[in-house]
Amino acid sequence: MRPPVSSTLIALVVIAAVVPAAIMGLLFSTEVSRISGSIQAQLGDINSTAINYSSGATDQEIIVTSKALQYEEFFRRIAESNQFVADYLASGISDIDRVADPNSSLSLTLRRAIKRNSAIEHIYLATADGRLATWPEADGIRRTARNASEISSLRWYTAAQAAGGTVWIPGDDMHLICAAPAYRNITLYCVAASEVSLSDIYADLSGLRGSGYPFIVNRTGDLVMMPKVRRGDSPWDNLLLSGNLYGSNISAFAELGDRISKGKSGSDFLTIDGRGWFVVYSPVKSVGWTVVVAYPSEKMMVPLSLMESSLNSISQRSAELMRSCAATILSRGLLLMLISGAVFGLIGITLRRQFRRSVGCISETLRRIGEGDLDKRLPADCDLEGIAESVESMRKSLRAIVDRTRAEGYERGSQDKESSVLKTFDRFLSAESLPLIEGYDICVRQISIGGTFHDILEIQHGKVALCMGRAGGDLLDSAVLAATARAVIRALSSPHPDDAIKRANGILAKSSSAPISCFYAVLDQNSKEMVYSNAGHAPPFLVGQDGSVDTLCGDGISMAIRDDLDIGYERRSISDGDVLVIYSEGMIEAQGFGLEHLIGVVRSSRANSASEIADSIERAVPKRYGLTVIVVKST
Repeated sequence: MRPPVSSTLIALVVIAAVVPAAIMGLLFSTEVSRISGSIQAQLGDINSTAINYSSGATDQEIIVTSKALQYEEFFRRIAESNQFVADYLASGISDIDRVADPNSSLSLTLRRAIKRNSAIEHIYLATADGRLATWPEADGIRRTARNASEISSLRWYTAAQAAGGTVWIPGDDMHLICAAPAYRNITLYCVAASEVSLSDIYADLSGLRGSGYPFIVNRTGDLVMMPKVRRGDSPWDNLLLSGNLYGSNISAFAELGDRISKGKSGSDFLTIDGRGWFVVYSPVKSVGWTVVVAYPSEKMMVPLSLMESSLNSISQRSAELMRSCAATILSRGLLLMLISGAVFGLIGITLRRQFRRSVGCISETLRRIGEGDLDKRLPADCDLEGIAESVESMRKSLRAIVDRTRAEGYERGSQDKESSVLKTFDRFLSAESLPLIEGYDICVRQISIGGTFHDILEIQHGKVALCMGRAGGDLLDSAVLAATARAVIRALSSPHPDDAIKRANGILAKSSSAPISCFYAVLDQNSKEMVYSNAGHAPPFLVGQDGSVDTLCGDGISMAIRDDLDIGYERRSISDGDVLVIYSEGMIEAQGFGLEHLIGVVRSSRANSASEIADSIERAVPKRYGLTVIVVKST
């Protein structure tokens, strides 16, 4: 028994419509997946591209080179001061025997030399005729008469005599000795030596530990200085134990030592125990040192200029892929249309035959009834009902399926790529850990970051730098720029906020035109003072124990807008019970939550701990808005 015409029609329409639509959907899904995979792969290659970027172009190389130049300047000033003392003594204006007189010109000259260079702890003077003086001593000036042979046994004296100029030799326990000879006519008259403390350089080098492992080696590969590492931080604990690049059992260290020994700046990519490291180095030529910082490849910060060019490349590549996708779908769609046309033609012929048979059946039945055959029933296979409703129902269902699939594909591809890129920058925008500083209770609270960055780090013993800023631009661009700005400011951290912002602006202004606001403050544990500079950031405020409020404003000029930026600094005393609040600009942009509301929340909870005050702020801010806040309470 044949099926009715309506059932046959529905079956044929399903075959003719669903199969081409399914083929088109599969084709569309395949092309979208191909585009998404290509874009995702290009995004994933940004870090590896940054690692292989040309020398001097990455932000890491700029940071390390800047540090090496900073240390070079530190030693140059001390060498010039030391040579001046030697030449002054040899000039005959004052004799070494006058050093015991605190009002003599020689004593005053030595006092000024140490005052100008706080890293100098002692100055030694030795004459060729056997006289020796030390400045200063705990029990006053010490003068010792020796013969010439005893003077010649002093290591720094013989080194300067042999070199005929300034030399640097190792001292005891984080000290260097700078020795310079002075002559009368062509005869050596005396040697002046300065004992220099390296504690400031150690503290400055330790400030680079946030995203890498910094250390200093000499020309022979010996480890001169390295901040403390956690046990198990391989391979750096290995280097710390061996004390020499060539003494380690890691061959990559010896290869690195060969490149460093050439005395030039550079960078290299090392693979140690299956992990990639981007190593940047730059020499301090006056003392024969090389500053080295190793960055884990998975934490590499992409240079802003490279990110901009990479995003442009991705945009162009995406456009090309979309055009290619459209051309592919068009060509294959035309082929599918031809095939579908042939299939529909066959369906039409089949339907026409079945329809004619059904009509013939109906005509024959009507003729039989007209002839009086009232018992003749219409055969079941002559059913033509429901054809139009079935076709319309199938058309609507198929259209809904295709539209929903297309919308889900676009939404899933767009959201996944943007979320994947933004998550790689989150660790560059916030402080990894909070330093412990006596007398202050510090708490950081954040719900979302966006283009806002912050940092808290100990820059010297008893001094902590607090930083918060915001980068302008679209969500992805601002996240990249914020990560770059935070890394630059951390590398250039200084006890002088105006100097740190000025130098950071000099680097950022060359690679970005988007404004970057920044508030930078330094808390001093000993003096209970805060020095700060504000470059266009939302003004933090200080709530006193009595409820008084002091707003910490700046001059309103953000970084990266102009090449030269000189914003000055302010000094503020911190009393016990005072609460300092530094907040993100997005908080006070929330509808129904302004600065006055935020100040009111802090004033009402100022007697609580920093963590409890931060909890009160978090409860008050509308949840649909981002929140980044640093609360510091003086205890």
